[in-house]
Amino acid sequence: MFTGLVRDVGIVSSWERREDSALFSIETKLPLSELQLGASVACNGACLTVISSSKSKTNELNTFTVEAGPQTLQLTRFGSSDFRGVGTLVNLEPALRMGDALGGHVVTGHVDALAKVSANEATSDGFWRLKVTVDPVFGHYLLKKGSIAISGVSLTIADCFCDEQSAWVEIMLIPHTLQETNLQQLNAGHPVEVEFDSQAKMVADMLRVMLPKQLQTIMNKN
Repeated sequence: MFTGLVRDVGIVSSWERREDSALFSIETKLPLSELQLGASVACNGACLTVISSSKSKTNELNTFTVEAGPQTLQLTRFGSSDFRGVGTLVNLEPALRMGDALGGHVVTGHVDALAKVSANEATSDGFWRLKVTVDPVFGHYLLKKGSIAISGVSLTIADCFCDEQSAWVEIMLIPHTLQETNLQQLNAGHPVEVEFDSQAKMVADMLRVMLPKQLQTIMNKN
C-alpha cells in the first residue's frame, strides 16, 4: 500500500527487455533500509518487488533492481514502444509502513490503465494543467474533486468528462509537484499510468452489480 506521495525521482541505470518481462535497475536517493530484498516500491505507480539492491559504484546513490512481468509491461510505460530505457526518470515511493502519515490517498500500486496525455502546459497563474484521456469504460470512476494517481502521484481531479465515446480528467499541478516528480516531462501523446481511487471503484462496482438486481426486484413486485 502507498500514499501517492513521491519520495524520490530515480533514474533507470540498466534495462534488459526479455520475451515476456523486463529486468531493470534504478538509481535513487532512497536509503538501502527501504530497498531490502523483497521490499515493495511503487515505480511510476506500479508496485514492484526489489530483487537486489546495493550502493551505486559510480556515485553516492543507491541502486535497486526489479523485474516487470507481462501485465506490468502492458499497463505501464515500461512496456510502451517509446520507452527510452536507460536514463528515464521514474517516480518512486516505498511501501507505506505502520504508523506512517497518510498524506495523499490510499494507492494500491495496481495500475488500472495506461492512459494518454492530451495536454500538459503552464497556465497564466503559475500552475500547470495536465489533461489525460482515459478509456470511457473507466468513466464511472471519475469524480470531480475526487482522487486519482497518475504515474504514482496522488492528485485531485479538477475537472472530468465521460460519455460513451470519450473520457478525460484534468489536473491542476502546483510548482512543488512539478519539482518533486517526473510529470513535467510528459508531453501530449505520451502514455501515462493511471490508478483510480479504490473507494470510487468499490462504490461504482457495487452499484453496477446491485442496481440491476434491485430494479428487477421492484419490477417483479409490480
